[in-house]
Amino acid sequence: MQKAYSYVRFSTPQQLKGDSLRRQLEASRAYAKQYNLVLDESLRDIGVSAFKGKNATEGALRRFIELVEAGRIEKGSILILESLDRLSRQQVFAALGLFSSILSAGVEIVTLADGQHYTADSINEVGQLMYSLMSLSRSHEESAMKSKRLSASWENKRQNAVESGKPMTKQCPKWLAVSEDRQRFEVIEERASIIRRIFDMSIAGTGQRKIAEQFNKEGIKPFARGDMWHASYIRKVLNSKVVLGEFQPMKDKEQIGDPIPDYYPPIISEELYYKAKAAQKQRRTDSSSAGRKGESYSNLFTGMCKCMSCGSTFRMIKNGHTHQFRCNSNYMASGCDCTKRWPYREVEDAALVALSEKVDWYSALGGHVSSRQKLESEIKSLSGKLAECMKQVERFGELVATAEGSMFADARARYTKAMHQADEIQQEIDEKEAELKIFSPVQEKVDRLSSAIFDLRFSKLPADELYQLRAHINSTMREAGLVLHFFDLGVIYEITGTGEAGVVITEAQRTELALLARAEIANLGLKGLKEKLLHVQSMQDQ
Repeated sequence: MQKAYSYVRFSTPQQLKGDSLRRQLEASRAYAKQYNLVLDESLRDIGVSAFKGKNATEGALRRFIELVEAGRIEKGSILILESLDRLSRQQVFAALGLFSSILSAGVEIVTLADGQHYTADSINEVGQLMYSLMSLSRSHEESAMKSKRLSASWENKRQNAVESGKPMTKQCPKWLAVSEDRQRFEVIEERASIIRRIFDMSIAGTGQRKIAEQFNKEGIKPFARGDMWHASYIRKVLNSKVVLGEFQPMKDKEQIGDPIPDYYPPIISEELYYKAKAAQKQRRTDSSSAGRKGESYSNLFTGMCKCMSCGSTFRMIKNGHTHQFRCNSNYMASGCDCTKRWPYREVEDAALVALSEKVDWYSALGGHVSSRQKLESEIKSLSGKLAECMKQVERFGELVATAEGSMFADARARYTKAMHQADEIQQEIDEKEAELKIFSPVQEKVDRLSSAIFDLRFSKLPADELYQLRAHINSTMREAGLVLHFFDLGVIYEITGTGEAGVVITEAQRTELALLARAEIANLGLKGLKEKLLHVQSMQDQ
């Protein structure tokens, strides 16, 4: 039996509540029954517009087209549409290319509203060809007019909002409220302070899941629906420029016009926003530091520990009530013969002493490199690449509009690839510009790191503050390129950017360095330190 595919599309999810789905399906079923066809009802694009060809580049129609091009849809099969505007509302050339590519593959098209039956042969008749062109043209003109009216309406609202500062709608972020006279937005300071805290914690190195967990632990009531904070909402806040006051008008999940700056009252500074973006990027790109860090960020050197014998990670493992560093390759019986285990606490204590006293953090963090000029040069170069890429997008877009048959698929693939490349370059430019906006003197980073190390060694902090402090130290040291190399006889630090290296701890000095660190932490003073060191020396002399 001949097979038919019913394609149902409507551009807004709200239409699902109405009669559109039932009407289109029942008409397809009646046609299939009348002509004894096997009907496939799986092709549905709910809330997908055909005006800009979105349904042909993603969703059910795209999958069907790919099957047609691959020859997996039998020739003679029928695609049933309510009307041609279900297929496309693009400009005539683009719509005709899609229409003809399906027919050229041997798939027939039936439009139920006007009773038309199109085939590769029938479309060669002037009358049916002209009819299809007029139908496609009318569909595009209707959508274009609707889009133009909607854009004009929003542009009018937008202009009023820009000039008067009045809200366009009552919708606003959860940390704002519309004033009683509806003339302005007002900040709910209690909630705004929580949003600022999210950004501060992210910059300090705290992940989205940990932030949500901390808020739930503190009993902070969430703004959104539900009874708890989720990492997804934290991520949404961190990635939205709404916190800077920007408003992007939307309709049916599509942007309308350019964003409106300063529409909402900003609740954080641009510097804070882009610092958080940079911190997120660093955590994403450093896969060795990914994952959960425990209640107190147990391993201060996550993502920085390497086995000197095999190059794999030297991981922290729990051994009873203590933690130890051990080669992961050896631990997993994957080939490394380094069996040495280093007590975690001894390594951390010794490393904090060595790193705070020996490392030139100013140079390690790029203090002697003209970072600003380098960023500006990179942005200029990327902008040139983007301009070239956009020329390709425009050229392939014109090709898509005029290509037919198998050429259409090739043109669309090239157009899609060029668009992806342009998006990637633009994203890279955005990231570089974000780095430029938060460019700050390196000495400020050095001072913050030194202060954090001092607090970690000598201050007793609440659990949440301790976590953030350790996360900040970890983030800054990774930014500086710190690596700890472990082997049987000791642990060596290296700053990859400057080549600086030194000893953290050796087997011979383990006891001395550990006692020294513990004495400092216990704040025994000069007399206590001297007594401890004399005791260590006497033990070594025996």
